[in-house]
Amino acid sequence: MKNSIRLITFLLIGFNSFSQETLIKINKDTSSQMKTLFKPARLQSFGLSFQSQVLFGKGGPERGMGFQVHLNNKLSLGIASFNSMRGRDGGMQMDPQQRFSAFTMEVTPMANKVFHLSFPLAIGRIQEEAPLMAYPAYLSSSMVMPQPGPGRGMNRNDRRGPGTLGIQPGINLEVNLFKYVKVFGGANYRFAFGEEKTPDMSRAAGTLGVK
Repeated sequence: MKNSIRLITFLLIGFNSFSQETLIKINKDTSSQMKTLFKPARLQSFGLSFQSQVLFGKGGPERGMGFQVHLNNKLSLGIASFNSMRGRDGGMQMDPQQRFSAFTMEVTPMANKVFHLSFPLAIGRIQEEAPLMAYPAYLSSSMVMPQPGPGRGMNRNDRRGPGTLGIQPGINLEVNLFKYVKVFGGANYRFAFGEEKTPDMSRAAGTLGVK
C-alpha cells in the first residue's frame, strides 16, 4: 500500500513538472511573435452614399456628382465627376469647358456629431473641351470637317483639348440633418500637373452640396 502511494505521488509530481515545463515553452514561443507600430483597424461598419454638389469660383460654376463607400464611419472611398455648367438659357459659350474625373478619399473623424468636419481629396484627370462656338461642324450631326493627321476629325464627339493630372484637397463643414441625409459646405483647391496644363485648370473654389 505504501509503495502504491509513493508511486502515485511520484507520478503526480512528474506530471506537474512536465506541465510547468510545457507552459514555459509555450510562453517563450508566443514572445517571439512580430510586433508592429500600426495595427489595422477592424471593419465594424459599412455604408454607401451618393452626393451632389456645386462648385463656384474661378472659371465659373461646376456641377459635381459622386459615389462613396464608407468604412467605420470615418473613411470614405469612391469616384466623382466635376463638369462645367452651361448658361441657364442653354446658349453657346466661348469659354472652354472642363471635366475633372477622379478617385476620391474622405476622412471624417467625428461623423456622428451634428456639426463636424470632413477632409476630402480627389485625384484624377482634368480634361479641357473646346467651346461649342469654336466648332461650326458641331451644329450639324452629319457634317464632319477633316483635319490634318491620321483619321482625326472635328465633330460633335471630338472636342477634346489639353488633359493633365489634377489633385484637389479640401475641407468641408457637414451637418447631419437626418439619419440618412447631410448637407455640407466648404472650400477646395485644384492643382494641375503636367506639360499640357493651362492656367484655367488650377482653381480655388467654394462648394455646397448634399449627401
